[in-house]
Amino acid sequence: MKISELLQSLADARVDCVLVGGLAVQLHGFLRATVDIDLVLAMNDANLDRFIEVAKEYGLQPVIPVPIDALKNAQQIEAWCREKGMLAFALREPQAGGSVIDVLVRPDVSFDKLRSNAVAGNLFGRQIMIASIDDLIAMKRIANRPKDQLDVAALEKIKRGEDPNG
Repeated sequence: MKISELLQSLADARVDCVLVGGLAVQLHGFLRATVDIDLVLAMNDANLDRFIEVAKEYGLQPVIPVPIDALKNAQQIEAWCREKGMLAFALREPQAGGSVIDVLVRPDVSFDKLRSNAVAGNLFGRQIMIASIDDLIAMKRIANRPKDQLDVAALEKIKRGEDPNG
């Protein structure tokens, strides 16, 4: 699966989502490697149905041994978050080394805020909503892993009009 094809399919299916994480940071201008796609979805049934349909078309399967439709079970998601500290519902292509899609189920910045602040990017011929620099900075400060700290520094340079890659 190519990331471009998946993002095109999500846009074509009118999946209401915001791209976050490393790919969003790249699209704002910081050249960095990333191995997955991080998304925040509108968690209503109709939107989840559209997302799940696209995921099934690409053969994506949950990393944990549950059916993909478990993503629609709000009570189960809440229990996993509370009891197991789950942050994302991870989906993976079935082959070894396949792409991973992380659906952030309890993002540090709410979907509504992410969506209202998002910038529309023309990516692979489709409009993709990309988290704003400020929202990415907020999310990455909370995560605070070494790679997130590098992303924050780069995003702050971008905000100041500086080259984050130099």
